[in-house]
Parts: sequence; structure tokens; C-alpha cells
Amino acid sequence: MKRQDVLLWVVLILLVVILGKVMSADRGPRESQLTQSDRQRDYAAALKANQLYTQAAEAYDSYVAVGALPDSEKAKIDFNTGEMLLDQVGDIERALAHFVRVTDLYEGVDPALLKEARKHAAECLEKLGRAGAAERQLVESARLKSPTSSEEALVEEKDILASIGARVRITRTDFEQAWKDLPAQIREQQFPGNEGREKFLQELLSMRLFAEAARRKGLDRDPDFRRRLRDFEDSFLMSKLFEEEVSAKVTLPDSDLKLYYEAHREHYSDPESVEVAHIQTADASGCLAAKAAIEAGSSFEKAAKAFSLDARTRENGGRLGKIAKARVPGERDKPFDPFDVPVPGLGRERSLVEAAFALTEIGATTGPIRSERGHHLIRLLAREDIKQKTLEECRPQVEAELRAERERERRTALVADLMKAHDVKVYLKRLAEP
Repeated sequence: MKRQDVLLWVVLILLVVILGKVMSADRGPRESQLTQSDRQRDYAAALKANQLYTQAAEAYDSYVAVGALPDSEKAKIDFNTGEMLLDQVGDIERALAHFVRVTDLYEGVDPALLKEARKHAAECLEKLGRAGAAERQLVESARLKSPTSSEEALVEEKDILASIGARVRITRTDFEQAWKDLPAQIREQQFPGNEGREKFLQELLSMRLFAEAARRKGLDRDPDFRRRLRDFEDSFLMSKLFEEEVSAKVTLPDSDLKLYYEAHREHYSDPESVEVAHIQTADASGCLAAKAAIEAGSSFEKAAKAFSLDARTRENGGRLGKIAKARVPGERDKPFDPFDVPVPGLGRERSLVEAAFALTEIGATTGPIRSERGHHLIRLLAREDIKQKTLEECRPQVEAELRAERERERRTALVADLMKAHDVKVYLKRLAEP
């Protein structure tokens, strides 16, 4: 090989070595920087996992400072750090600083994140006693919603019944839906007429004002509130599923209604009843004196005025009103006493009820009958035997009871299917454990 060729090869080798070192030197710091950034991120996450929230916030700040991150990612980290400082540390000023970074420092921030950051900033300002600044933040947050067409904006403006600043509105649709959800009895009693609708709008506005004030204080992130909200959501969703999978699928053909009616005829009747009057005395001798006066020609009404200690009834001839026997209970194994019913004005006095139903002739009198209040003479004024209702007379009641029974059956079957499909396990013994 010629000397010139050897020199050429030596030069080429030296160039390759030098170029390799240059590239290695250029790449090394970057790899080191990325590694340091990753370590800082993991360190911050570890501090947060160990509930060292103040130190974690500082570590995340360092991570944002040293990491080559896009603004959108920095905004997310600062937002989460702000929430941590607000909820876990209670450092309102530092939390506010992080939310302001999200709203004012970075470019290309997701509008939804920007809106939440402004809300949190308003909450911080409210807690710091700067309500005016909080209001401005919330107004800016409200402006971040999706733009509407001029026609939609006109319709919205026309239908706005009340507003709180620029962020909360009560529209006609909101009002009518809330009005519809009110039970009819409450609407009639508490909000009658046009004045009632105006009063209800004020109530709705007050509710929204209180809710906004609570959100500013961060009460919507309170753990107990979150738990109750989750429970309400579960309950509402259960009701919706019940409507679709149970109530909507129950059918009540006439043939089934007739069978159910015949099987429960005793429930669909007006029970046997009596109307009575009484004379109440302190002891048996008082009753006997009143009875002697009646047998001597005095009317029962006059005797009641003269002898009865019951101030409520003695001026109207001792009339107690109607007493109806108890209905047959729905539970077949429940003890049943047809005389275990209240006497108007006297409460449950079984001895009086039994004595009243023992009378068969109108105008007949019995007594003395002892009760917890004293002694009584009982006179029968009227009597009505049991009256069986026809299916048509009690159709709404029959439909309601048969529907309830079938809904219970479908609900039980649905629960069983869901538990089987989701491999549910219940540990009842643990319920009694401390």
C-alpha cells in the first residue's frame, strides 16, 4: 500500500473517532436531562402517594421547571398541583398562583381545563375575601362555553327569567320543569295562582344563589357531599332502571284483574259498622243512675247532658260517631282482631267496641261498660252490614295492588339475574363483626 493511501486511511479513522465523540457529547446531556426530569416526576408522585402534599407540590414545580414539556402538559400539572394545595394542604394563596398560571401563563390550554381553573381561582379569591375578583373570574369562565348562533342567543335571551351575573341563568325551560316536578298539593297550598309562580321563581333563584356560594367555598368537593351525591345518583339510576325493566313491562289484562279480585274479595268491601252514643261516668253507680233516668222517661240526650263527664259529646246527646270493624289484614299469619279499632274521641277501647257491635236493635242501650276512662252506657243509633264492592267499583285499588305485587316479583327476579351475572358475594357474618 502506498504511503499516501495509508495517510488517507489514518485521517478517515481519526475523523470517525472525532465525529463519534462530538455526537456522544451532544447526546449525553440530553439523555441525562431526560433522565433527571423523569426522576423528578416519579419523586413528586411518590411524595403525593405518601401524603406529603406540600413537598409533592414543590417537586411538581421543579418537574415543570426542568422538564421539556409542552404548555398543555404544564397546565395540567399546575392545575392538579393547585387542587392538591387547595384540598389537601389548605394553602389558598399558593393554590391560586397555580390556577393563575393555567389561565394566564400558558398557550394552547384545553378550554375545559381553562374553565375549571378559573372556577377554582374564583373559589380561592372568595376564600381570601376578594369577592369582586372572584366574580370576574367566574364571568370569564362563563364566557368559555361554546358559542351559539345569533338566533339561539336571541331565543336564550328571550327565555331567561333570572340570572346571577353572567354565568348562572334560570330559563323558562328550567322553571317549567322545576314547576312540573313539584307535587300538585305543594303547588296548590304554597304557590297558588300567578303570585305563587312568582314566589316559586324567587325560591328557585335563592336556591341557585346558595348553591353558587357553596361552590365558591369548595363545598361541592367536600367528601361527605360527594358521598351523598353518589348515593343520590345511584338511587336515581336505580329508579330509572326500575321504570324501564320492571314497571314498563308489567301488564294487567282484565282476566288477571278478575282472578286477583276474586282471590281477595274480603279486602274489597265496606266493613260492618255501627253509629253509637254514650254516657260516661266516673263509676258504675253513675251509669246506673243515668240508666234509671232513661227508664223513667228521660231521653238519652237529656241523660247525657245531666250525667256524662265527656264534655266533648254531652251537648250533642253523647254521639260518638261511626265505628267500623277492622279489615282483614294483608298478612295471612298476622293476628286479627276485628274489634281492635279506635272509638272516635276515646282512642282504642276494645270493651266499648265489642259492646257496641253486640247491640242488634236500633235504640237499644247496654252498660255499664268499664274502660280506662271510667264507665259507659252505650246506645245503638245506626248499623250497616258489610257491603261487598264490585270489581268496577274498586278497579283502581285492584290494579294498584296487583301491579305492586307483580313489580315486586319482577324486581326480585331482576336482582337475582344481576347478582348472578356479576358474581356478587355477600358476607353477612362480617356485618356483625366490629
